[in-house]
Amino acid sequence: MDDDGTWWTVGELALASGVSVRVLRHWDALGVVCPERTPSGHRRYGPAHVTRLYRALALRRTGLELRRIAALLDHEDPDPAATLRAHLDDVEEDLERRSRLRDRLVAALGSPEPDQLMKVIENMTMFEQYVHGYRPEESTRLADQADALVELLHGGTRFRPGERVLEMGCGVGAQTTTLASRSPHAHFVSCDIAPDSLESASRRVAAAGLTNVEFAAKNVFDLPEPEGGFAEASFDHVFVCFLLEHLPAPVDALERLRRLVRPGGTITVIEGDHGSAYFHPDDEAARAAIACQVTLQRHAGGDALVGRRLFPLLHEADWSDITVTPRTVYVDGSRPELADSFTRRTFTAMISGVREPAVAAELIDPATFDAGIAALRRTAEPDGVFCYTFFKAVAHRRT
Repeated sequence: MDDDGTWWTVGELALASGVSVRVLRHWDALGVVCPERTPSGHRRYGPAHVTRLYRALALRRTGLELRRIAALLDHEDPDPAATLRAHLDDVEEDLERRSRLRDRLVAALGSPEPDQLMKVIENMTMFEQYVHGYRPEESTRLADQADALVELLHGGTRFRPGERVLEMGCGVGAQTTTLASRSPHAHFVSCDIAPDSLESASRRVAAAGLTNVEFAAKNVFDLPEPEGGFAEASFDHVFVCFLLEHLPAPVDALERLRRLVRPGGTITVIEGDHGSAYFHPDDEAARAAIACQVTLQRHAGGDALVGRRLFPLLHEADWSDITVTPRTVYVDGSRPELADSFTRRTFTAMISGVREPAVAAELIDPATFDAGIAALRRTAEPDGVFCYTFFKAVAHRRT
């Protein structure tokens, strides 16, 4: 590294670019912008790094995942045009959904019946009966969550060569690529009820170069089927992640999944529990904002506190040998990358996403909600702490 005056420290670059030190460090860890290092280990950025940073920022504003951005900038993407076309498809789909929302709101506002207006607002804002993963920004959040929590959630989960594994509720494939890459010789059948999500998941798996995954549009409440690949005892294992929290009848779903597994086969279930979130500095408005998400999910027929219920739910569904372990995310000032990827861009982004329906349903006033989001972001500062617990269960079908 030449001492020619053209190098910036991480703090200097953060000040000049408006990109926080935490983000610069996180992007370094992911290979997006990797500076030189001094003999003492300090980061130093040259003109080429600055150019790369601004290119990365431009790509990030389009909604691309950080890993995909790194691959594009490193010229490691085998088909950059295909990647951008796939992302353009996501954007077009989002524009179509927004156009349908506009048309429905215009029609509702033209109706003299107040009940009709409120029905549209309820249908279109209360998660759209679970929109997580359908919008590009939500897809990005789920991908960031998956990246941040790979080892925490997937540690100990591997499948043997030749085994057939059902992933139910795969969504946009945020967990699918990890599953398939960690067990490359198992065969995965990843299912979701939403065709748009399946298309996104398929593109994600193809971009990762994985060939051991197939996709199918299935509703868990329509399974098992009388014959074929979704008949009883068709799978060696089932994997479910962040699905039960959205279902009105989780025991029914677990019973149906049990019938799909051969005797002696297993199910792995991972769920969160928003009641497990605690943080410093504590803040009443932040807790009120989190409570809005819990209430809205309950109104939509789900349960944001389902993690604590995994054992009784699996027991009621007649699974045996049930083991549940807490998987706690702990973030403090010594873990800035996790503060950015989980506290800010996963949990706080999720709560922030319910502002519109929460205010429309009069669960909270806008000022209090915004103060709560600001307080949650505050917990990601160097003197803040944030904790959240996921629950992971493994159970067997009786032989």
